[in-house]
Amino acid sequence: MKEQIPSNELNALIHLLDDPDREVYRHVTDKIISLGTSVIPSLENAWERTFDPTLHSRLEELIHAIQFETVLKDLSKWASKKSPSLLEGMLIVSRYQYPDQETSKIRDTIERLADQVAMEMSYHLPPLEQVNIFNHVLFSLNGFSGNTQNIHDPQNNFLKYVLESRKGNPVSLSILYLILAEQVKMPVYGIILPQHFVVSFHKDFLSESDSQAWIKNSILFYINPFNKGIIFNRDDITIYLKKLHLSPKPSHYLPSGNKEIIAALLSSLMVSYELAGVQEKIGELRRMKEAIGIEEPEEQ
Repeated sequence: MKEQIPSNELNALIHLLDDPDREVYRHVTDKIISLGTSVIPSLENAWERTFDPTLHSRLEELIHAIQFETVLKDLSKWASKKSPSLLEGMLIVSRYQYPDQETSKIRDTIERLADQVAMEMSYHLPPLEQVNIFNHVLFSLNGFSGNTQNIHDPQNNFLKYVLESRKGNPVSLSILYLILAEQVKMPVYGIILPQHFVVSFHKDFLSESDSQAWIKNSILFYINPFNKGIIFNRDDITIYLKKLHLSPKPSHYLPSGNKEIIAALLSSLMVSYELAGVQEKIGELRRMKEAIGIEEPEEQ
């Protein structure tokens, strides 16, 4: 439980944020950050009252630091669960950019999309027909598509933006596909590829006790959500890897767990910020990967 502090003491700490002594400033910021998100309204009020650009900047940095520490804590808690939800992980990552996102509205949108698919779906149909219906609802009726015009826009990685713009990159669109497929009970799983992300359709749902050989043999085909759900096979993955001058590995053809998938989303976000020249975000995203138990190597 976070420490509670009287408003007059908090205001006194806020007034010290413009202290020229760096040691005083560091001590004050550490103290305010330790108080958690409950102090953010007071920090925002202080931002609105001041005209000092330095204090504006310091208050913004402080608010972000508090929100970021909360994201880290929630990611770590999420990753510690036995079966962490992909939707929950995506929502936490989205809070990195949109700390005030209306989570209930996002959940409602996901639920409406899943209901649309369920209304059209018949599970007596062959798998290919099921996927065609799923694709029709998601890509034709609702207009989701790959953001081919600006594929490296960091916004493509955040669920809030994807749902509002109906645009995304290979990772975010595939995660949305996986979330909806889980809700309508389709045996679809995520495949992390170099510079890409697709999904696999299986004969049945997988369990932790399934061997790699069984999982491999259970795959009926692959789906590319970034290309409006086009269906392809194992040989197409091999051809893709050869074009990248990479040797195929078993992991290129088999599903990954939800922690690895969220880590892939964070890696995609790191590439986007790197290309945008926003270097200060890279260290934070590396810490987010570490929070879910996956360290980002210093050299790629």
